[in-house]
Amino acid sequence: MWRAEWVRYGSELRFYRQLLLGNLLNQFLVIGGIYWIISLLSERSLAGLIGLFFWQYASIPLSRISADIWEESTSGAFEQTYLHATAPALLILVRLTYYLLQQTLVLVPAFLALIAAFGLPMSLLWGLSWGLLFFCLLLTLLGLAGLGLAMGGILLIFRNAISYTSALEYLLLFVSGAVVPLSQLPHFLQSVAVWLPLTLGIQAMRQIVTGEEATLLLFWLGLQSLGLLLVGFLVFQACLQRALRRGFAMSR
Repeated sequence: MWRAEWVRYGSELRFYRQLLLGNLLNQFLVIGGIYWIISLLSERSLAGLIGLFFWQYASIPLSRISADIWEESTSGAFEQTYLHATAPALLILVRLTYYLLQQTLVLVPAFLALIAAFGLPMSLLWGLSWGLLFFCLLLTLLGLAGLGLAMGGILLIFRNAISYTSALEYLLLFVSGAVVPLSQLPHFLQSVAVWLPLTLGIQAMRQIVTGEEATLLLFWLGLQSLGLLLVGFLVFQACLQRALRRGFAMSR
């Protein structure tokens, strides 16, 4: 499965290389624009910039899983892919790994360019605990992969629900603390935000960047993400079985 997906990913990368370059420019403009607004309203910091890139990574499980199912359903390969795959959820997670690698190729140059563009000292990068930051991002992505699997399962039954994916993606941006501090959100949104892995991930990331102790927060993030991953897997499997019983005669 890994080898087959690598071949597919490599061929798509070569064919869509111009799209990848365009995506790099879009990422630079979107993150740069949001960070510029943040810097006008509050203090410009490396943690704030890293938080936006956390959101960009976290949006991948939601957007790509949904897009994969949508694209294959419209191309006619939907039933073949999910009906004949020995482990459809594993297939999705394998594809997700390659999409995250592609996102890294896009985001790392954008991240370095924005640091230079906003005049942040490159020396700030040398003192960061990159191992802890990577571990924090990994735990965050596990939780978002669970949400992505749940959304993918829903799309197995209701294909047009893909429109809700973008709404959820941008909701994460504003209720996770990446742009607006949690303390400034309405109380009902704060109660929702604490259950999102991206919220805990960004909080842990900021503690790591500022040199604070983040062990307890990483522990809770890990428990939350594993729980969401399990729930997402169960939702996906339940929706898949329902879709198989209905012969993929999906609702529109």
